[in-house]
Amino acid sequence: MNGKYTVKIKDRRVRYNFELVRNITVVQGDSGTGKTTLFDMVSAFTRLKERSGVQIVCDRPCVALHAELDWQTRLAGIHDSIVFIDEDAEYIGTHEFALSIRHTDNYYVIFCRDSLHQLPYSVEEIYEIKTSNKLHTFRKIYRRQKDYLYANAAGKTKPSVLLTEDSHSGYQFYRHYYDGTSVSCVAAGSNSDIFSWLKEHHDEKVFVIADGAAFGSEMNRVMGLQHQFPDKITICLPESFEWLILQSGLLDIAGLNEMLNDPSSYIDSQRYFSWENYFEEYLIQHTFGTYYAYSKSQIHSFYTIRENSGKIIALIAANMPEA
Repeated sequence: MNGKYTVKIKDRRVRYNFELVRNITVVQGDSGTGKTTLFDMVSAFTRLKERSGVQIVCDRPCVALHAELDWQTRLAGIHDSIVFIDEDAEYIGTHEFALSIRHTDNYYVIFCRDSLHQLPYSVEEIYEIKTSNKLHTFRKIYRRQKDYLYANAAGKTKPSVLLTEDSHSGYQFYRHYYDGTSVSCVAAGSNSDIFSWLKEHHDEKVFVIADGAAFGSEMNRVMGLQHQFPDKITICLPESFEWLILQSGLLDIAGLNEMLNDPSSYIDSQRYFSWENYFEEYLIQHTFGTYYAYSKSQIHSFYTIRENSGKIIALIAANMPEA
């Protein structure tokens, strides 16, 4: 599946209207916020169709997957659909579940209270349910500020450390950009290691830059740490480093702007578990055979030339360490 889907679900008591943009949507919230009601409505429609009293309007089938022992068998029979899973399904936090949905042609709406560390979901697709009379809608929990900031450290002092997820091309790019300055570039190791690094270095002023397309599971605890040390941590989450390059205007690729304006129409959920995977492959394919061919393992000097690196940095310039 690919594309955006508007979903309208109602019965005589309540209505739910929302839009799904990616393959994984996470809906959080305490008891009584409407998560279970929505799941129960989809579940009733899955079993009884029109006899349930529930109406569902969507371009794709909407089905419920329960907390059943044979959930994998049931899931294997669901295709090209929007699958709703309630928080009482303990398997949603397992490695087996992540593997089971990785190459499926479905979209997933997962209700939960805790972060799902096995899944690469976007910070942009974490919601709570907003209620206005009988109408329920999805509202983003984490709202992006200017230059892809999700949390901005207070105070006038610029960060002295730039922290990335790993030591691949993105880290190499920033290390080259800050070479010869007082700014230290550090690679945590993975997105799940960022929290541990920040916790151990809470006395330093840090600019965190990570791939927002797959950082959703880390967002709650990293933001919690930022709230604990509000004058120390700035969190910047563009889709990915490859996405920054594509957005920068450095590359003349036919159809690039159209793709960037509507990525969901191009990204097949069966092939790409996360949007960051798509942007990486897109950049590699469209620079292959050129003198500036992109590699994840080693940044090409084309991207680190000051004139070019400046265009990339400009997309996330606010509150970055000064070079």
